[in-house]
Order: sequence, then structure tokens, then C-alpha cells
Amino acid sequence: MSGRDDILALQKEVLLARSALCRLRIHRDALQLREGLTFARAGTALAGSAPVREIALGLAATGFGGGRVARFIALAGRAVVIARLALALYRAVRAAPPPPT
Repeated sequence: MSGRDDILALQKEVLLARSALCRLRIHRDALQLREGLTFARAGTALAGSAPVREIALGLAATGFGGGRVARFIALAGRAVVIARLALALYRAVRAAPPPPT
């Protein structure tokens, strides 16, 4: 019977060592996660998400009034159209073959 008791004791030690190793790995991974997660990264990820942008636009419309927000959106739309036209013109001029001489 002492042989069986020795085997059980060894198995118990192996299980305890494995659980300690798993706990250490979890602790290491948690530290790596904590180091990788900063307020700056979380802020940029949050600002880049669509629901947060929609909420911010809704709050801006509520706080500043619909007229101001509508004028701002119209101005931004015009700026985008002008920028796209300028880029298209630049690409067309750049891609044009040189005149024959």
C-alpha cells in the first residue's frame, strides 16, 4: 500500500505544481494586459467607435441647437467636396501625358 500512497503523493505534487504554474501564467498575462491598456489607447479606440460618435453628435446637436450643427455639417460637407475635387484635378493633371514637342 505504501507504493500506492507514494504515487498518489507524487500525483498531488504534480497537480499542485501545475496549478501554481497556471496561476503564474494568468498573473503574467494580466500584467501584460494592464501594461498594454492605457488611457490614451482606450480613448482613441472609444472615439473611433461609431456609437460614441453618434452619441457625441447627438449631444452636440442638443447642446448647441440644431441650426448651428446643421450649418457646421453643411460647411464640413462643402469642404469635403472641394477637397475631393482638388484631389481629382491633381490626379488628372498628374496622369496627363506630356504634350508632344
